[in-house]
Amino acid sequence: MERGMQLNQRGGSQSPYRGMTLIELLVVVSILGLLSVTVLPAFSNGESARAGRRAAAAVSSLVAQSQATALGRATAAGVWIEPLSGVAAIDLSIAQRPEPYRGDTFTAAVSLTRPTSPSDPVRLTFSRGGADVAQMSALQAALSAPGTGPRPLVSEGDLIQIGHGADLFTLQRDPSHAGDSYQARLRPEAGQTPANTLWPTPSLAGGSTTWHSFTIHRKPAPMGGLESLGNGMAIDLAWSGVGTERFGPAHLAGDDGYPPLPGYNAGQALAMMFDGAGAVTEVVFLNTALSGPVAEASVPVRGPILLLVGRIDRCGLPYNPTPTEASPGANWQYADSMWIAIDPKTGLARSVPPALHIQNLPVTNARDSQTFVRSAP
Repeated sequence: MERGMQLNQRGGSQSPYRGMTLIELLVVVSILGLLSVTVLPAFSNGESARAGRRAAAAVSSLVAQSQATALGRATAAGVWIEPLSGVAAIDLSIAQRPEPYRGDTFTAAVSLTRPTSPSDPVRLTFSRGGADVAQMSALQAALSAPGTGPRPLVSEGDLIQIGHGADLFTLQRDPSHAGDSYQARLRPEAGQTPANTLWPTPSLAGGSTTWHSFTIHRKPAPMGGLESLGNGMAIDLAWSGVGTERFGPAHLAGDDGYPPLPGYNAGQALAMMFDGAGAVTEVVFLNTALSGPVAEASVPVRGPILLLVGRIDRCGLPYNPTPTEASPGANWQYADSMWIAIDPKTGLARSVPPALHIQNLPVTNARDSQTFVRSAP
């Protein structure tokens, strides 16, 4: 009896069950809080970096597909970038320039009226063969009622090549004449001036008409549907650009040495075109409307095309010396963004993260953030 009581007492004194003390509970809570501050943000940043790499890979892949489409073709192909807003784009497609238009008949021709000033547009008169000076039906249908109906065969803003000259001029309606009147203007965005660009021979007043053959190079258009970048990533149009110039807007903190590109207006679609040899020949800016894109400018490529892929909520933001989640900075201030450089000669695209520090000093402008991509072999 006494031995049983001793065993029960001994067993009770050796029971393995006991609760946590208050100090132990506070230690566990502190450890969990520390993990939430350190591990979870790192996991989130890792996911954001992977999303940036995937988006950059998608853009680079489309560039390669576009170049492959253009190889060996008579008409150019390229990359179409459709803006979501004035500073961000998430929709892309392969673009193609339609076959050139040379008139309704084999005898189609155009004559020029001498401008008052060398910088003024030249008035055009289209003909089916010299004797018949009626405007051609395709041009009438395309230009007489802009902004209505389906996308026209030929539209204002296309580029016209007159005769066998190498220069391309912008085709537009003539606002100074009623009816179906058209004119061609110089392209200052392409560097054309009266001093370096010679118009083809005009017709002499009161004399015989001088007729020229012509070729109208129609604007690019997307082929098929648009593909979208996901996971909250976008092309930051405000910091992307050509050569040493960006698409805009006019001024952003941190744009030292990286001014806006003349001729581009926020919200325009972009088409980067490859020729049959795979080189980038031009960047076309277009307005998108129900009647089809209307070209505003076609700019020759004088340097690498630089596209900044980053988070869509940071697109268009200026440099911020002390960025926070509540007050972020420009996309090029973050390691989860990517610069994509497209070489104009080879058409090859490569992706490189932005440089965040140079010689242990923080990068404070977009040009310095491109150090890695501009210096990479």
